[in-house]
Amino acid sequence: MRNFHVLAFCFFMFLIGCNKTVEKSIVLEEGISIELAESRKQQVSNVFYELSFEIPLEIENSIPAELDLSLDIQNLNTPLYLDFNEETVLLKSISVNGKKVSIVHEKQHIIISPQNLVLGRNTIQIQFNAGENSLNRNKDFLYTLLVPDRASTLFPCFDQPDIKATYKLKIKAPKEWEVVCGSVLLEKTIQEKYQILQFDETDKMSTYLFSFVAGRFQKITKNPGSFDMQLLYRETNPEKIEESIAPIFDLHQKSIDFLEAYTAYKFPFKKLDFAAIPIFQYGGMEHVGAIQYRESSLFMDKNATESQKLRRSKLIAHETAHMWFGDLVTMKWFNDVWMKEVFANFMADKIGEIAHPDLNHDLLFMLNHYASAYSEDRTRGSNPIRQKLDNLKNAGSLYGQIIYHKAPIVMRQLEAIMGKESFNEGIKEYIKTYADSNADWNNLIAILDAKTTTNLKEWSEVWVNRAGRPLFNDVISYGENNKITSFNIIQKAEQGKDAIWKQAFDMAFVYADSTHIIPVAIENNNTVVSRAIGLPKPKTIIYNYNGF
Repeated sequence: MRNFHVLAFCFFMFLIGCNKTVEKSIVLEEGISIELAESRKQQVSNVFYELSFEIPLEIENSIPAELDLSLDIQNLNTPLYLDFNEETVLLKSISVNGKKVSIVHEKQHIIISPQNLVLGRNTIQIQFNAGENSLNRNKDFLYTLLVPDRASTLFPCFDQPDIKATYKLKIKAPKEWEVVCGSVLLEKTIQEKYQILQFDETDKMSTYLFSFVAGRFQKITKNPGSFDMQLLYRETNPEKIEESIAPIFDLHQKSIDFLEAYTAYKFPFKKLDFAAIPIFQYGGMEHVGAIQYRESSLFMDKNATESQKLRRSKLIAHETAHMWFGDLVTMKWFNDVWMKEVFANFMADKIGEIAHPDLNHDLLFMLNHYASAYSEDRTRGSNPIRQKLDNLKNAGSLYGQIIYHKAPIVMRQLEAIMGKESFNEGIKEYIKTYADSNADWNNLIAILDAKTTTNLKEWSEVWVNRAGRPLFNDVISYGENNKITSFNIIQKAEQGKDAIWKQAFDMAFVYADSTHIIPVAIENNNTVVSRAIGLPKPKTIIYNYNGF
């Protein structure tokens, strides 16, 4: 009996130990390390940011701001780390669950002690001056651009893609200014020289997709088919405005129509507006509900070439495609940033074919991608499409020729070996499964792998997780009457690695009076082209005839 009591006491103490908060240490470093990101993903959920910014008339004055942050906390094993990549002097006060606490700001992070937090719902209020490293501020307008980890240079947040949140934004701005953001306007009041704009709660999004544009813009609203859309612009050339407004709205609607049909998923957000900005750094940026474009990419005069119009069509299609691929379904970590880019390009190519049916899109695809992809992938310094990323501050190093040019070639190969119908069914399932959430490349491959006899995990290992490209040689034998008796294609890695790039392409056997096309599926390092046997000796053979 005594032993029973001893055992019971030990078991009781074990239970107490299990429930006790055990603080774990994270090696804090500048930027957002993958260790910190994974820890926070387990710690926080149901995040809601309520933000207000007061934009003064004078550009030299700071922008006072306030954050009311609500979130659920699953464990108190570590402090709560909020990212704020700005000077500590910008932080004015912090309150946690109604109690003012000391400001602790180290290595670009605000540190909140577990002693001030509770399991379950917590509220944090921070008064601060907005950081301006990513607040592109001019005398007459400003705009945010927060990709990949720049939200934390504007306001305190969990600046990682897999902690999605909703936002409520209030802007105080000069009363002559127009403002657009990721949600609809609820209320507008005028106070002397200023206006106060209260916007509705947004859809769920990652921090890098939060945005607002404010300034002296012209505004036009149209309904090209699905819902009202508004465009902010500063273009003053009457001819460009006359020639461009209708195509801008129509191309967005055509893109929405195609993407809704292709994904079997309705437009996923409350609205779609866009702002044309004269000095914008990129062609466009896919902020939820409020796409930003470089103005010169959208506005064209009567002398615009078909090539220029195609570039505009594909740009609009690309950014609209991101609403599904990147915004609705977002990568878990920025090592898969290529996924959103390749899908956006992939869909833009399909939409471009519809908008410009008279162009040779296969030829354009080859000209746009192959030379650029080869120029890097043939070198010993090439990198895989999918790379490792230990800290989000280094995410910029992932971009380059491989993401923007090899990846589209790989995606087209994937569609070719699966077949368009099976591939499309897989994409529909992928969107439905991970809507409003996050997914990585392996999640997609698992869905697609179930819809084909090809081992896509093996295929992906070579095409996506390894660098380099294959070299091909042929071995041909001729018999009597110069007819082909055997035809083999030999594949080997350019850099001497042991890998097989399974792929499909067409070969053309060219004769004086005809061209005979044979599709080829490369499955190993020695492929027998049986359909060539018995053909007369051609004048020449064109490999990769269809540009695949």
